Formats: sequence, C-alpha cells, structure tokens
Amino acid sequence: MNRRKMATQTPRAVTGNGFPRASKKEVLQKFRRESLLEATRQVIAADGFDAVTMERVAELAGITKGAIYLYFHNKHEMILETLEKTIAEMLQQIYERVDPGAKPWERLRQIVTAQLQTLEQHKDMLRTSLLFRWLLENPRERKKWRRLLRNRGVQQRRIKAILEDGIAQRVFPPMDTDTAAFCINEMALGTAHRRMMGFSDASLESDTARLIAFLSLLCSAPARNRSAPGPD
Repeated sequence: MNRRKMATQTPRAVTGNGFPRASKKEVLQKFRRESLLEATRQVIAADGFDAVTMERVAELAGITKGAIYLYFHNKHEMILETLEKTIAEMLQQIYERVDPGAKPWERLRQIVTAQLQTLEQHKDMLRTSLLFRWLLENPRERKKWRRLLRNRGVQQRRIKAILEDGIAQRVFPPMDTDTAAFCINEMALGTAHRRMMGFSDASLESDTARLIAFLSLLCSAPARNRSAPGPD
C-alpha cells in the first residue's frame, strides 16, 4: 500500500473505552457465528451429537450451506465450539451464585447447589458431561479435544480452593483435597444425570438437600488424633 493511499484512508471509529468499533461486516459475521452455534446446540439437545450435520445446522440458522464453511471447516469444529461456549456459560452462572465472602462451608454449599441448579437448567445439554467420559476412554479423541477436557477441571479447582480454605480455618478436617474435590464434583454430576434419566422423582430442592447433608457428614468427620469442628 503506497503512502498516498494510506494518507487518504479514514481512521477507524473507536468506542468510548478506546477500542476500535466493530464494522457492520464484523457484527454480521459475529451474529451468523452465534446463530450457527445456537443451531448446533439445538440439534445436540434434540437428537444428540450424531445428528449434527452442516446442512441441518445451516438450514436451522438460516444460512446457506456454502456460507457455513466460512465459519467452520467441519461439524466437529462446530460441535467443539458449541460445547465450549455452553460450558463457559454454565461455569459463569455457577461462579456468580457463590459469595466469595461467605464462610467455607457456606461457599461449599452454595457452589454445589449452584452446580445442580445450573445443570438442571441446561439438562438438554447434559450429554456434554457424558461425552467427557467417552473422551477419557479414547486417547486419540482426547488429544484432539484436550481444551474441552480442561474446562471440566474448572469446577473441581473451585471446590478444591474452598476445601483448602476450610482446612486452613480448621472448619474442615485434613483431607486429600484433589480427591475430595473430584468426588464432590462427580457426586453433583451424578445427581444431575440421575435426574436427567428419570431415576429420581424428588424435586431439585430435595435432591440438593440430600447431597448437601451427605457432604456435611463428610466435611465434619473428625480428623485422626484430634477433634475437628464441623461446618457452621
């Protein structure tokens, strides 16, 4: 590009915070991409992963089959991004329902309750967590979808941090926090799967209360050779 042409270009508009303002083309591209991800989510929720095709998603999103390839190379890439977006939204919902200033036991209760409530709200996408188990048994797929598997550990790390804080405050007895956080996360997922498959006739509130009561027993168990205070 020559200097004369550069000098005659109109500077790109910026927003109030100093970032470049998105062009109409960029806004349209973002809208179409979001539409494709939402259409993919709807297909997965209705008929599972195998039902996702480029043709079906394009039709549902109101985009031509040819145009869809401007955004995704294949259906696997589209499914992966859909799952990442869904999981990120769920994790954010859980995070926003936990009071960082609360005591450790209250935060543990809040994070487990929020996890069950969020999974209930997104129960049409619970196949996502079932997919993780399949990936763990397939090394080739695990390598390809590694970044999706990393998202699974976010909730577990949050639970672990609460447990470690509780141990430091002598609210919880000493424990292997990695194992404990993994088990608590799996119990919450298991409760959600049980509800999804129709094996529970109880309300969400009742199932949540039962899980919290069980965790209360675990977290208030006395440590070896000393008495540890139970949750407040």
